[in-house]
Amino acid sequence: MKNYSKFNVPFLLGLIISILFLSCETQDFESNEEQNLYDNFMLEQAFPDETGELLRITLDGDEVDVESINKHYILEGDIKIMLSDNNKSVGRIGGRWPNNTVYYSIQSGLTNQARITNAIAHWESKTALRFVQRTNQANYVYFRSGSGCSSYVGRIGGRQDITLANGCSTGNTIHEIGHAIGLWHEQSRKDRDQYIKVLFENIQSGKEFNFRTYQEQGQDGNEYTSSLDLGSIMMYGSYAFSKNGQPTIVRTNGNTYNAQRNGLSNSDVIGINKMYPPVTSGNTVELRGNNGKYVSSENGSKPMNCNRTTAQGWEKFQVITLSGGKVALKGSNGKYVSSENGNKPITCNRTQIGSWEQFTLVSRGGNTYALRGNNGKYISSENGLQSMTCNRTAIGNWEEFVISGL
Repeated sequence: MKNYSKFNVPFLLGLIISILFLSCETQDFESNEEQNLYDNFMLEQAFPDETGELLRITLDGDEVDVESINKHYILEGDIKIMLSDNNKSVGRIGGRWPNNTVYYSIQSGLTNQARITNAIAHWESKTALRFVQRTNQANYVYFRSGSGCSSYVGRIGGRQDITLANGCSTGNTIHEIGHAIGLWHEQSRKDRDQYIKVLFENIQSGKEFNFRTYQEQGQDGNEYTSSLDLGSIMMYGSYAFSKNGQPTIVRTNGNTYNAQRNGLSNSDVIGINKMYPPVTSGNTVELRGNNGKYVSSENGSKPMNCNRTTAQGWEKFQVITLSGGKVALKGSNGKYVSSENGNKPITCNRTQIGSWEQFTLVSRGGNTYALRGNNGKYISSENGLQSMTCNRTAIGNWEEFVISGL
Protein backbone atom coordinates (compact mmCIF):
# COMPACT_ATOMS: atom_id res chain seq x y z
CA MET A 1 0.00 0.00 0.00
CA LYS A 2 1.30 3.50 -0.86
CA ASN A 3 1.81 5.98 1.96
CA TYR A 4 0.04 9.34 1.19
CA SER A 5 1.17 11.08 4.40
CA LYS A 6 4.08 12.83 2.60
CA PHE A 7 3.13 15.90 0.50
CA ASN A 8 4.78 17.40 -2.53
CA VAL A 9 5.33 20.89 -1.04
CA PRO A 10 6.01 22.80 -4.30
CA PHE A 11 2.91 21.22 -5.89
CA LEU A 12 0.77 22.08 -2.84
CA LEU A 13 1.90 25.74 -2.82
CA GLY A 14 1.13 26.00 -6.53
CA LEU A 15 -2.32 24.52 -5.99
CA ILE A 16 -3.10 27.01 -3.17
CA ILE A 17 -1.99 29.99 -5.28
CA SER A 18 -4.15 28.77 -8.18
CA ILE A 19 -7.20 28.43 -5.93
CA LEU A 20 -6.68 31.93 -4.49
CA PHE A 21 -6.36 33.38 -7.99
CA LEU A 22 -9.53 31.66 -9.19
CA SER A 23 -11.39 32.78 -6.05
CA CYS A 24 -10.48 36.42 -6.61
CA GLU A 25 -11.38 36.12 -10.28
CA THR A 26 -14.79 34.66 -9.38
CA GLN A 27 -15.47 37.48 -6.91
CA ASP A 28 -14.67 40.09 -9.56
CA PHE A 29 -17.02 38.39 -12.02
CA GLU A 30 -19.87 38.32 -9.50
CA SER A 31 -19.38 42.00 -8.76
CA ASN A 32 -19.37 42.87 -12.46
CA GLU A 33 -22.44 40.72 -13.07
CA GLU A 34 -24.31 42.54 -10.30
CA GLN A 35 -23.42 45.91 -11.80
CA ASN A 36 -24.46 44.72 -15.28
CA LEU A 37 -27.82 43.63 -13.89
CA TYR A 38 -28.27 47.10 -12.47
CA ASP A 39 -27.17 48.74 -15.73
CA ASN A 40 -30.07 46.95 -17.48
CA PHE A 41 -32.52 48.33 -14.90
CA MET A 42 -34.14 51.66 -15.78
CA LEU A 43 -35.21 53.79 -12.83
CA GLU A 44 -38.49 55.59 -13.41
CA GLN A 45 -38.11 59.38 -13.68
CA ALA A 46 -40.60 61.98 -14.89
CA PHE A 47 -37.90 64.16 -16.43
CA PRO A 48 -34.68 62.14 -16.86
CA ASP A 49 -31.42 64.11 -16.67
CA GLU A 50 -33.27 67.26 -15.58
CA THR A 51 -32.93 68.95 -12.22
CA GLY A 52 -35.57 71.43 -11.19
CA GLU A 53 -35.84 74.10 -8.56
CA LEU A 54 -36.13 72.65 -5.06
CA LEU A 55 -39.23 74.04 -3.39
CA ARG A 56 -40.90 73.57 -0.05
CA ILE A 57 -44.68 73.45 -0.45
CA THR A 58 -47.52 72.97 2.02
CA LEU A 59 -49.42 69.75 1.49
CA ASP A 60 -52.19 68.64 3.83
CA GLY A 61 -50.86 71.03 6.45
CA ASP A 62 -47.29 69.72 6.28
CA GLU A 63 -44.23 71.12 4.52
CA VAL A 64 -42.93 68.88 1.72
CA ASP A 65 -39.83 69.26 -0.46
CA VAL A 66 -40.43 68.77 -4.19
CA GLU A 67 -38.74 69.62 -7.46
CA SER A 68 -40.44 72.10 -9.77
CA ILE A 69 -39.81 70.93 -13.35
CA ASN A 70 -41.79 72.12 -16.37
CA LYS A 71 -44.60 73.42 -14.15
CA HIS A 72 -44.90 70.05 -12.37
CA TYR A 73 -44.16 69.25 -8.73
CA ILE A 74 -42.08 66.05 -8.70
CA LEU A 75 -41.40 63.81 -5.72
CA GLU A 76 -39.08 60.77 -5.63
CA GLY A 77 -38.25 61.09 -9.32
CA ASP A 78 -41.48 59.83 -10.91
CA ILE A 79 -44.32 60.88 -8.59
CA LYS A 80 -46.35 63.92 -9.57
CA ILE A 81 -47.94 65.96 -6.79
CA MET A 82 -51.16 67.89 -7.38
CA LEU A 83 -52.23 70.67 -5.06
CA SER A 84 -56.01 70.45 -4.82
CA ASP A 85 -58.26 73.17 -3.49
CA ASN A 86 -58.22 71.67 -0.02
CA ASN A 87 -54.54 70.66 -0.16
CA LYS A 88 -55.38 67.05 0.69
CA SER A 89 -52.74 64.44 -0.02
CA VAL A 90 -53.38 61.02 -1.47
CA GLY A 91 -51.54 57.82 -0.75
CA ARG A 92 -51.78 54.40 0.73
CA ILE A 93 -54.69 55.39 2.98
CA GLY A 94 -56.61 57.78 0.72
CA GLY A 95 -57.13 57.94 -3.00
CA ARG A 96 -58.64 54.49 -3.50
CA TRP A 97 -60.49 53.46 -6.66
CA PRO A 98 -64.07 52.49 -5.75
CA ASN A 99 -65.29 48.96 -6.43
CA ASN A 100 -61.73 47.83 -7.28
CA THR A 101 -62.22 49.40 -10.74
CA VAL A 102 -59.75 51.68 -12.52
CA TYR A 103 -61.04 53.39 -15.65
CA TYR A 104 -58.42 54.25 -18.24
CA SER A 105 -57.82 55.66 -21.71
CA ILE A 106 -54.79 55.52 -23.99
CA GLN A 107 -53.56 58.45 -26.05
CA SER A 108 -54.10 57.92 -29.75
CA GLY A 109 -50.78 57.30 -31.45
CA LEU A 110 -48.91 56.34 -28.27
CA THR A 111 -46.18 53.92 -29.35
CA ASN A 112 -45.97 50.32 -28.14
CA GLN A 113 -49.41 50.13 -26.54
CA ALA A 114 -48.81 46.44 -25.88
CA ARG A 115 -46.73 47.39 -22.83
CA ILE A 116 -49.89 48.98 -21.38
CA THR A 117 -52.24 46.10 -22.18
CA ASN A 118 -49.65 43.59 -20.95
CA ALA A 119 -49.14 45.54 -17.71
CA ILE A 120 -52.90 45.71 -17.16
CA ALA A 121 -53.23 41.96 -17.83
CA HIS A 122 -50.49 41.35 -15.25
CA TRP A 123 -52.30 43.43 -12.62
CA GLU A 124 -55.60 41.70 -13.31
CA SER A 125 -54.02 38.23 -13.12
CA LYS A 126 -52.46 38.94 -9.72
CA THR A 127 -54.98 41.15 -7.93
CA ALA A 128 -58.71 41.85 -7.56
CA LEU A 129 -58.37 45.13 -9.47
CA ARG A 130 -60.25 45.52 -12.73
CA PHE A 131 -59.19 47.94 -15.50
CA VAL A 132 -61.98 49.14 -17.76
CA GLN A 133 -61.64 51.37 -20.82
CA ARG A 134 -63.26 54.71 -20.14
CA THR A 135 -66.42 55.83 -21.91
CA ASN A 136 -67.59 58.96 -20.06
CA GLN A 137 -66.32 58.39 -16.50
CA ALA A 138 -65.03 61.56 -14.83
CA ASN A 139 -62.16 59.92 -12.92
CA TYR A 140 -59.70 57.94 -14.99
CA VAL A 141 -56.06 57.22 -15.82
CA TYR A 142 -54.77 58.55 -19.12
CA PHE A 143 -51.71 56.83 -20.60
CA ARG A 144 -49.83 59.36 -22.69
CA SER A 145 -46.38 60.04 -24.11
CA GLY A 146 -43.90 62.06 -22.10
CA SER A 147 -40.23 62.64 -21.43
CA GLY A 148 -40.03 59.85 -18.87
CA CYS A 149 -42.10 57.47 -16.72
CA SER A 150 -44.34 59.13 -14.12
CA SER A 151 -47.67 58.97 -12.30
CA TYR A 152 -49.68 60.49 -9.48
CA VAL A 153 -50.21 58.43 -6.32
CA GLY A 154 -53.75 57.17 -5.81
CA ARG A 155 -56.95 58.46 -7.37
CA ILE A 156 -56.75 62.26 -7.47
CA GLY A 157 -60.03 63.00 -9.25
CA GLY A 158 -60.58 63.86 -12.90
CA ARG A 159 -58.08 62.84 -15.54
CA GLN A 160 -54.70 61.79 -14.17
CA ASP A 161 -51.80 61.06 -16.47
CA ILE A 162 -49.38 58.17 -16.52
CA THR A 163 -46.62 59.35 -18.84
CA LEU A 164 -44.56 56.82 -20.75
CA ALA A 165 -41.53 57.71 -22.85
CA ASN A 166 -40.53 55.31 -25.62
CA GLY A 167 -37.98 53.68 -23.30
CA CYS A 168 -40.49 52.88 -20.55
CA SER A 169 -40.98 49.11 -20.50
CA THR A 170 -43.88 46.88 -19.49
CA GLY A 171 -42.23 46.58 -16.07
CA ASN A 172 -41.98 50.38 -15.75
CA THR A 173 -45.68 50.57 -16.69
CA ILE A 174 -46.59 48.04 -13.98
CA HIS A 175 -44.63 50.24 -11.55
CA GLU A 176 -46.44 53.44 -12.58
CA ILE A 177 -49.83 51.73 -12.33
CA GLY A 178 -48.76 50.82 -8.79
CA HIS A 179 -48.47 54.52 -8.00
CA ALA A 180 -51.84 55.26 -9.63
CA ILE A 181 -53.65 52.72 -7.45
CA GLY A 182 -52.04 54.16 -4.31
CA LEU A 183 -48.54 52.75 -3.71
CA TRP A 184 -45.56 54.80 -2.58
CA HIS A 185 -42.03 53.57 -3.29
CA GLU A 186 -41.10 50.61 -1.11
CA GLN A 187 -38.04 52.36 0.39
CA SER A 188 -40.40 55.14 1.62
CA ARG A 189 -41.76 52.86 4.36
CA LYS A 190 -41.55 54.42 7.80
CA ASP A 191 -39.85 51.26 9.14
CA ARG A 192 -37.28 51.07 6.32
CA ASP A 193 -34.25 51.68 8.61
CA GLN A 194 -34.76 48.19 10.06
CA TYR A 195 -33.95 46.69 6.63
CA ILE A 196 -31.87 49.15 4.60
CA LYS A 197 -29.41 51.98 5.01
CA VAL A 198 -29.58 55.13 2.87
CA LEU A 199 -26.13 56.53 2.02
CA PHE A 200 -26.89 60.22 1.62
CA GLU A 201 -23.24 61.03 0.92
CA ASN A 202 -23.53 59.25 -2.44
CA ILE A 203 -26.80 60.87 -3.56
CA GLN A 204 -26.84 63.53 -6.26
CA SER A 205 -27.01 67.05 -4.88
CA GLY A 206 -30.60 68.24 -4.68
CA LYS A 207 -32.03 64.70 -4.87
CA GLU A 208 -31.68 63.82 -1.20
CA PHE A 209 -35.35 64.60 -0.48
CA ASN A 210 -36.35 61.68 -2.75
CA PHE A 211 -35.07 59.28 -0.09
CA ARG A 212 -37.25 60.40 2.79
CA THR A 213 -39.99 58.17 4.14
CA TYR A 214 -43.57 59.10 3.30
CA GLN A 215 -43.99 59.97 7.00
CA GLU A 216 -41.06 62.40 6.83
CA GLN A 217 -42.62 63.90 3.71
CA GLY A 218 -45.90 64.51 5.54
CA GLN A 219 -47.80 62.09 3.27
CA ASP A 220 -50.55 59.77 4.45
CA GLY A 221 -49.81 56.06 4.37
CA ASN A 222 -49.81 52.67 6.02
CA GLU A 223 -47.89 49.41 5.80
CA TYR A 224 -49.79 46.43 4.43
CA THR A 225 -46.97 43.88 4.69
CA SER A 226 -44.91 42.94 7.72
CA SER A 227 -41.49 43.91 6.35
CA LEU A 228 -39.74 45.80 3.56
CA ASP A 229 -39.50 43.81 0.33
CA LEU A 230 -36.31 44.33 -1.69
CA GLY A 231 -37.98 42.39 -4.52
CA SER A 232 -40.96 44.76 -4.71
CA ILE A 233 -41.59 46.30 -8.12
CA MET A 234 -41.90 49.60 -6.24
CA MET A 235 -38.34 49.44 -4.83
CA TYR A 236 -35.49 51.75 -5.88
CA GLY A 237 -32.27 50.05 -6.97
CA SER A 238 -29.06 50.23 -4.94
CA TYR A 239 -27.59 52.91 -7.23
CA ALA A 240 -30.61 55.20 -7.65
CA PHE A 241 -29.58 58.86 -8.07
CA SER A 242 -25.93 58.05 -7.38
CA LYS A 243 -23.50 60.92 -7.98
CA ASN A 244 -20.32 58.87 -7.91
CA GLY A 245 -21.14 55.32 -9.02
CA GLN A 246 -21.37 54.20 -5.40
CA PRO A 247 -24.57 52.73 -3.92
CA THR A 248 -27.17 55.01 -2.39
CA ILE A 249 -29.16 52.22 -0.71
CA VAL A 250 -27.70 49.05 0.81
CA ARG A 251 -28.89 46.30 3.09
CA THR A 252 -28.22 46.86 6.78
CA ASN A 253 -25.16 44.60 6.41
CA GLY A 254 -23.73 46.92 3.75
CA ASN A 255 -24.43 44.68 0.74
CA THR A 256 -26.12 45.95 -2.40
CA TYR A 257 -29.12 44.28 -4.03
CA ASN A 258 -30.77 44.17 -7.46
CA ALA A 259 -34.12 45.85 -8.01
CA GLN A 260 -36.51 44.23 -10.50
CA ARG A 261 -39.16 45.35 -12.96
CA ASN A 262 -40.39 41.92 -14.04
CA GLY A 263 -43.69 41.99 -12.16
CA LEU A 264 -45.44 42.20 -8.81
CA SER A 265 -43.70 40.28 -6.05
CA ASN A 266 -45.58 37.98 -3.68
CA SER A 267 -45.43 40.67 -0.99
CA ASP A 268 -46.73 43.26 -3.46
CA VAL A 269 -49.74 41.03 -4.13
CA ILE A 270 -50.40 40.45 -0.41
CA GLY A 271 -50.31 44.18 0.33
CA ILE A 272 -52.46 45.14 -2.66
CA ASN A 273 -55.07 42.51 -1.78
CA LYS A 274 -55.34 44.15 1.65
CA MET A 275 -55.79 47.57 0.03
CA TYR A 276 -58.24 46.22 -2.55
CA PRO A 277 -59.74 43.04 -1.08
CA PRO A 278 -61.42 40.58 -3.45
CA VAL A 279 -65.18 41.06 -3.51
CA THR A 280 -67.15 38.18 -2.01
CA SER A 281 -70.47 37.45 -3.66
CA GLY A 282 -71.85 36.26 -0.35
CA ASN A 283 -73.02 33.05 -2.02
CA THR A 284 -72.17 29.67 -0.55
CA VAL A 285 -72.36 27.08 -3.30
CA GLU A 286 -72.17 23.35 -3.85
CA LEU A 287 -70.75 21.73 -6.98
CA ARG A 288 -72.27 18.44 -8.18
CA GLY A 289 -70.72 16.49 -11.01
CA ASN A 290 -72.59 14.58 -13.72
CA ASN A 291 -71.94 11.44 -11.67
CA GLY A 292 -74.42 12.86 -9.15
CA LYS A 293 -71.72 13.29 -6.47
CA TYR A 294 -70.53 16.49 -4.77
CA VAL A 295 -67.10 18.11 -4.96
CA SER A 296 -65.17 18.01 -1.68
CA SER A 297 -62.33 20.31 -0.61
CA GLU A 298 -61.04 17.43 1.53
CA ASN A 299 -60.39 20.23 4.03
CA GLY A 300 -57.17 20.97 2.14
CA SER A 301 -55.44 17.89 3.54
CA LYS A 302 -55.30 16.06 0.19
CA PRO A 303 -56.33 16.53 -3.48
CA MET A 304 -60.00 17.29 -4.12
CA ASN A 305 -62.52 14.64 -5.15
CA CYS A 306 -66.01 14.50 -6.65
CA ASN A 307 -67.34 11.48 -4.78
CA ARG A 308 -69.52 12.71 -1.90
CA THR A 309 -73.15 11.59 -1.77
CA THR A 310 -74.21 14.50 0.48
CA ALA A 311 -72.99 18.11 0.82
CA GLN A 312 -71.55 18.75 4.28
CA GLY A 313 -69.01 21.40 5.40
CA TRP A 314 -66.16 20.30 3.13
CA GLU A 315 -68.52 20.33 0.14
CA LYS A 316 -69.44 24.00 0.48
CA PHE A 317 -67.51 26.87 -1.18
CA GLN A 318 -67.71 30.63 -1.16
CA VAL A 319 -67.55 32.41 -4.51
CA ILE A 320 -65.07 35.33 -4.67
CA THR A 321 -65.70 37.70 -7.58
CA LEU A 322 -62.48 38.89 -9.24
CA SER A 323 -61.68 41.21 -12.13
CA GLY A 324 -62.13 40.23 -15.76
CA GLY A 325 -65.17 38.07 -15.07
CA LYS A 326 -63.16 35.54 -13.07
CA VAL A 327 -63.88 33.93 -9.70
CA ALA A 328 -62.06 32.15 -6.92
CA LEU A 329 -63.50 29.38 -4.75
CA LYS A 330 -62.89 29.48 -1.02
CA GLY A 331 -63.41 26.30 0.99
CA SER A 332 -64.85 26.05 4.49
CA ASN A 333 -61.23 25.69 5.68
CA GLY A 334 -60.61 29.30 4.62
CA LYS A 335 -58.27 28.26 1.79
CA TYR A 336 -58.61 28.73 -1.96
CA VAL A 337 -58.97 26.11 -4.68
CA SER A 338 -55.92 25.89 -6.95
CA SER A 339 -55.78 24.44 -10.46
CA GLU A 340 -52.13 23.55 -9.79
CA ASN A 341 -51.71 24.80 -13.38
CA GLY A 342 -52.88 21.37 -14.56
CA ASN A 343 -49.63 19.74 -13.48
CA LYS A 344 -51.16 17.69 -10.66
CA PRO A 345 -54.57 17.13 -9.00
CA ILE A 346 -56.35 20.27 -7.78
CA THR A 347 -56.19 21.24 -4.12
CA CYS A 348 -57.92 23.58 -1.67
CA ASN A 349 -54.97 24.75 0.41
CA ARG A 350 -53.88 28.18 -0.87
CA THR A 351 -53.80 31.11 1.54
CA GLN A 352 -53.98 33.76 -1.17
CA ILE A 353 -55.33 34.20 -4.68
CA GLY A 354 -52.77 33.98 -7.47
CA SER A 355 -53.06 33.08 -11.12
CA TRP A 356 -53.65 29.35 -10.42
CA GLU A 357 -56.53 30.19 -8.05
CA GLN A 358 -58.59 32.04 -10.67
CA PHE A 359 -61.30 30.42 -12.79
CA THR A 360 -63.77 31.43 -15.48
CA LEU A 361 -67.32 30.08 -15.21
CA VAL A 362 -68.47 28.84 -18.60
CA SER A 363 -72.25 28.58 -18.78
CA ARG A 364 -73.64 25.31 -20.15
CA GLY A 365 -77.28 26.27 -19.65
CA GLY A 366 -79.35 26.66 -16.51
CA ASN A 367 -77.20 26.29 -13.42
CA THR A 368 -74.68 24.01 -15.15
CA TYR A 369 -71.17 25.32 -15.66
CA ALA A 370 -67.66 24.32 -16.62
CA LEU A 371 -64.69 25.88 -14.80
CA ARG A 372 -61.71 26.96 -16.89
CA GLY A 373 -58.40 27.68 -15.18
CA ASN A 374 -55.88 30.33 -16.20
CA ASN A 375 -53.98 27.55 -17.97
CA GLY A 376 -56.87 27.45 -20.47
CA LYS A 377 -57.86 23.95 -19.34
CA TYR A 378 -61.07 22.72 -17.68
CA ILE A 379 -61.62 21.10 -14.30
CA SER A 380 -62.68 17.47 -14.53
CA SER A 381 -64.57 15.48 -11.92
CA GLU A 382 -62.77 12.38 -13.23
CA ASN A 383 -66.24 10.83 -12.70
CA GLY A 384 -65.33 10.48 -9.02
CA LEU A 385 -62.93 7.62 -9.78
CA GLN A 386 -59.78 9.57 -8.92
CA SER A 387 -58.69 13.00 -7.70
CA MET A 388 -59.92 15.96 -9.75
CA THR A 389 -57.69 17.68 -12.30
CA CYS A 390 -57.60 20.88 -14.36
CA ASN A 391 -56.07 19.59 -17.60
CA ARG A 392 -58.93 19.02 -20.05
CA THR A 393 -58.82 20.81 -23.41
CA ALA A 394 -62.55 20.33 -24.13
CA ILE A 395 -65.80 20.17 -22.14
CA GLY A 396 -67.35 16.74 -21.79
CA ASN A 397 -69.69 15.19 -19.23
CA TRP A 398 -66.96 15.03 -16.59
CA GLU A 399 -66.21 18.74 -17.02
CA GLU A 400 -69.76 19.92 -16.27
CA PHE A 401 -70.99 20.79 -12.77
CA VAL A 402 -74.34 21.84 -11.39
CA ILE A 403 -73.62 24.78 -9.08
CA SER A 404 -76.35 25.25 -6.48
CA GLY A 405 -76.64 28.63 -4.75
CA LEU A 406 -74.83 30.74 -7.36
